[in-house]
Amino acid sequence: MTPDPATVADRLALRDLVESYAAAVDARDADLLASLFTPGALLEVRRNDGTGSRYEGAAALPKLISALEANYQKTFHLVGNHRVTLDGDRAAGDTYCLAHHVFADDEGVPSTMEMLVRYLDRYIRDDGDWLIDRRTVTYLWTRVTPVDAAGLGR
Repeated sequence: MTPDPATVADRLALRDLVESYAAAVDARDADLLASLFTPGALLEVRRNDGTGSRYEGAAALPKLISALEANYQKTFHLVGNHRVTLDGDRAAGDTYCLAHHVFADDEGVPSTMEMLVRYLDRYIRDDGDWLIDRRTVTYLWTRVTPVDAAGLGR
């Protein structure tokens, strides 16, 4: 069975959208990040300890970048599984991501908080472009380990 070319194109565009989110966060590019979301989007973060954050509207997303800058020297998000269900100009996605967040621990030792993250997304096609309308970020588990600081200046 040969996939429909339009379906393949949509799936590739949605995968690119998910990867662009990771790139925007790691580059601390607030403009790129906001451009990936609908104006009325909602981004929710749910942490292991029951706390979380909400960013309502694309205009609020630079606050996410500010929070990352305040807490981590570097981040690195590796996007893994990405499954989507298409429904015309709407879609739903489920993505796994392995994210590393580098910081100095209480003794000043460079460490990484490795997180397995799950993104549950709703996408909308707007004027031909796919955008994230809702993203729920859930930490599945975390692990903190020391790292070699040699690459932090790069």
